[in-house]
Amino acid sequence: MNKKLFVLFSALAIISMALAACGGSTATQSSSGDNLAVGIVLPTKDEPRWIQDETRFNDALKAQGYNVEILFSQGDSAKEKANVEALIAKGIKVLILTPQDGAAAAAAAEEARAAGVKVIAYDRLILNTDAVDYYVTFDSIAVGEAQAQYLVDHATGSGNPLYLYAGAASDNNAFLFFEGAWNVLQPKIADGTFVIKNSSEAVALQDKAELTRDEMGKIIGQVTTNWDFNTAKTLAESNLTAASAADKGDVFILAPNDGTARAIADAFGADSDVSSYIVTGQDAEEASVQYIIDGKQSMTVLKDVRTLVADAISAAVAFVEGSTPPQTNTYNNGKIDVPAKPSEVISVDQSNVKAAIIDSGYWPASDFTGLDAMGSMPEVSGSVGIVLPTKDEPRWIQDETRFKDALTAQGYDVEILFSQGDSAKEKANVEALIAKGIKVLILTPQDGAAAAAAAEEAHAAGIKVIAYDRLILNTDAVDYYVTFDSIAVGAAQAQYLVDHATGSGNPLYLYAGAASDNNAFLFFEGAWNVLQPKIADGTFVIKNSSEAVALQDKAELTRDEMGKIIGQVTTNWDFNTAKTLAESNLTAASAADKGDVFILAPNDGTARAIADAFGADSDVSSYIVTGQDAEEASVQYIIDGKQSMTVLKDVRTLVADAISAAVAFLEGNTPPQTNTYNNGKIDVPAKPSEVISVDQANVKEAIIDSGYWPASDFTGLK
Repeated sequence: MNKKLFVLFSALAIISMALAACGGSTATQSSSGDNLAVGIVLPTKDEPRWIQDETRFNDALKAQGYNVEILFSQGDSAKEKANVEALIAKGIKVLILTPQDGAAAAAAAEEARAAGVKVIAYDRLILNTDAVDYYVTFDSIAVGEAQAQYLVDHATGSGNPLYLYAGAASDNNAFLFFEGAWNVLQPKIADGTFVIKNSSEAVALQDKAELTRDEMGKIIGQVTTNWDFNTAKTLAESNLTAASAADKGDVFILAPNDGTARAIADAFGADSDVSSYIVTGQDAEEASVQYIIDGKQSMTVLKDVRTLVADAISAAVAFVEGSTPPQTNTYNNGKIDVPAKPSEVISVDQSNVKAAIIDSGYWPASDFTGLDAMGSMPEVSGSVGIVLPTKDEPRWIQDETRFKDALTAQGYDVEILFSQGDSAKEKANVEALIAKGIKVLILTPQDGAAAAAAAEEAHAAGIKVIAYDRLILNTDAVDYYVTFDSIAVGAAQAQYLVDHATGSGNPLYLYAGAASDNNAFLFFEGAWNVLQPKIADGTFVIKNSSEAVALQDKAELTRDEMGKIIGQVTTNWDFNTAKTLAESNLTAASAADKGDVFILAPNDGTARAIADAFGADSDVSSYIVTGQDAEEASVQYIIDGKQSMTVLKDVRTLVADAISAAVAFLEGNTPPQTNTYNNGKIDVPAKPSEVISVDQANVKEAIIDSGYWPASDFTGLK
């Protein structure tokens, strides 16, 4: 299950990143121009589930360039209808509606249809009308079946007290959930495993394997929670008050969703005659995930709303563009068979909560307590060793976390070591991992040439070698290279400087990474490709490198020529080195060499150091400074106007690419190739990932809305 989960969630994460990336600095406008393309009506702001949906709909549709407005009906069908009418008046092309009451919503759907609007029922079916074009839903019967199966799997013997609870009688899904649960529970009620304790209607029907809707309605009428926390708690307390001590003991509880599950669990947990309880749920709300970790709720059914939102968006976009969304099923709403594509659901309890909820990225581990003390480790089926260059840059700590979580979630043993800028320690790390029997080595070399010896030792031991983010040079012992398009990074940095320069004679200060790092040359090559024509025509004047001045008329530089420039302006990827070099450059420069300056800084750590130095110089009127990696500190600097831009190389994508390559090798396959990079000895297969320029204009969209960093980590966001 872990591998299947990871593949599903990784695909979703990559799709989400791709959608966000497509937005760029300004989202491409849909064919609707300035008109509102999509209107969404959700049932309430009082349940976390719908707030999550609101956020995901907003972010994803805007990232694709579609205008969207989202309204809430707050449990009131009349308000729901008014919301739909308001959206129709605004000219929506598609309506996504989660009905409060499936039957009552028909009138609103018919008004939308009459206005030429396509209607998508979202998560709940709109009933008794032909004005529904599509239904986006999870397999609701499967949800109830999963809940009931969990109760069955944990029951032993006979006579186990069973308490039934259901959703709102006005919600078609409540019937589907109950139908699924009854399918599984009824045989175990009939054979005496369970004894129903809180519904005379259910007892009267307990010998019927299939119930009519009216029969289900009678049971639901007795055990409805109306999806309300307080109603559920009051009903549970009433049931317990009416029950004898013999009706309690070790009880089994069918609760319809997480909010009601917690309320019911609180009531049963407080009853001294209840020895233990097994209680179901659904939606994987954060509060219920914590309850599961704490042992206060037994399980939840994860209906990954990221999947459902993506399905609804795909359907809406298809309708806007004149197409038809995919269909794998239909649901009869009392009038027509509505086309649908139901999504799968996943049962989650303590045994897989980390893999299903945390490692998949559904909720972050930091939101919970007690995770480390619970859960079993997945079965190990392969071993990966990873060597990263340093723990002193946030970028590599992020990578460490993502590698560890993702590979562990897939069931692969992983060990991650750091070389701390020392090629000798790097080689020792590789040798230590070889001795432990790794099958795949992922290595980010401190020095590309020096790392060749370590790679060759690994290859000689039959280990597949993946160069990660930096190329290992001058050896044939490299099987694959996972990288961003490093030349494109430098080009994006330089283009930002060009786009913000006016007139001529603009002072240009060049800085580069470490001369031992092949990427530093690629970044510089990309930047030089863009900057050199603007140096040659006088737009920029180089102020801190005599080697660059001597070569400024050359459009293409050899590696040796780049090496001469980098030798003068290297930061060695080090904050303090960068700051010292910048201060030295400013000390040597005249006031005329300052003013409004333009700075090519190679990454975020050096960008902040250089920005601090230039910002402190009274002769510097303003500066434009580049960066890369979208480190949190630099995102804050961009928000604050202290750093101009960064190049987002989404390490989630790069980590995913490296993991996919490692898994391919472990399973005897070959990872995908779209490019090769010559390392001085061979052309190394690769699949470079795209990069995104980020500044104040798109920092919220590219960094926050994409989920790269949470908004709560920053101040001053607009």
